[in-house]
Amino acid sequence: MNKRQKTIWVIILLLTFLSVVLAGVKLYPVADKWHKAVERAENLRIGTDEELENIINFLENRLKKRLQYKFTMEKDPMLLTSVIYLTDAGGRRISNRRTAQMEVKHIITNGKNRYAGIQYRGQNLTLVEGDSVDGGEIVSIMRDGVILLKNNQEKFIQILTPLLDESITTSSKE
Repeated sequence: MNKRQKTIWVIILLLTFLSVVLAGVKLYPVADKWHKAVERAENLRIGTDEELENIINFLENRLKKRLQYKFTMEKDPMLLTSVIYLTDAGGRRISNRRTAQMEVKHIITNGKNRYAGIQYRGQNLTLVEGDSVDGGEIVSIMRDGVILLKNNQEKFIQILTPLLDESITTSSKE
């Protein structure tokens, strides 16, 4: 071996020794902490903490009392109709309507004749002036509703859909 190779080997061995020493110095505190943690774990006895035991007993007793409560709901919280309200074309709520209530759905004007589309007790009726429904007689069919004479009292029943603009026509005449 010549001097050049010996010098390279000495430098390599010195660097190796230096890196091992530095790694040992750096890892010594970690190993010390590990040994202390192992000692604490060996000395630990599970279930002997009085304060923790008292807290757990308190929480268990409170849970038992809460489980004895009985709750009753007036309304079903999962029922969507209690949150979402359905409306007709006029924007009026229809969720609480009775089926026995008479509703004017549409009015058809055909020259001199007028027809009223009425929904009553789940039936769709097409009536003209003079027809009877619900123990009363239809006296007049107007553009925005129907007048019903029942027990000698006139009752106006408004149409449930919004009225169309007068300028809009459905005929094909031009």
